[in-house]
Amino acid sequence: MNQHKTLRPAWRDLLAFVIYYISAIVFSSIIYSIHPVMFNYNIEHPKVFLLTSVCMSLSVIAFLMWSHRKHLKTKIFQRLRELQSQMKLVLFAYILYVVVSIVMSIAFKLLPKSWQFDTTVNQKGIVELFQDKAWLPLVFIVLVILVPITEELLFRHVIIGELGKKFGVWVMGGISVVTFAMLHVTNAQSPLEVIPYLVMAALFVIMYIRTNCNIAVSIFLHMLVNAVSFVGVIIQNLA
Repeated sequence: MNQHKTLRPAWRDLLAFVIYYISAIVFSSIIYSIHPVMFNYNIEHPKVFLLTSVCMSLSVIAFLMWSHRKHLKTKIFQRLRELQSQMKLVLFAYILYVVVSIVMSIAFKLLPKSWQFDTTVNQKGIVELFQDKAWLPLVFIVLVILVPITEELLFRHVIIGELGKKFGVWVMGGISVVTFAMLHVTNAQSPLEVIPYLVMAALFVIMYIRTNCNIAVSIFLHMLVNAVSFVGVIIQNLA
């Protein structure tokens, strides 16, 4: 960890957040303007979200690949080899997360009715993406591949991996947990909706730091969590 602190942060990586938010506005506006009849600008449209997410994610990923273009291929393969050797620990962490989530779900049911919620507002929005079966392949690409890569690059690589060199990885890890969770509850109807995302973020952050800031670990875990959720929604819709 001390060696990590002696390294200089790549401050330019903070521009990834600017690209993330600006590209969301720009690409959604472009998509709405291309087909204003199909997409009502005054209504949040699932297909616009999907198309915007693709453009937004690719923009962030492309920028960070350019930012770390020196020896990028070597670093990627190195991290993947490390992930392979850490797979048992990663899978154990995921199982522990599932157990905690189940216990948490049971605990929520013991709360007063006014505090309870069936599912988070964010999750309800995600379920809407599954209504048009023709778009399911793109839903999979966005939710299981692009979103995990993008969010892990932003909230783990930039916040912890880079800013952690200046302010400490555990301090920035705490900030990463909070900012990640808050991003997913902007439209929440209950303050308790943040808890599942705090737990999820804690999983990604702890494993990222404990594996020497291996971004491949947190990306894999994030993909695994989203993939299981994706399959769960598919099965639920078929029932």
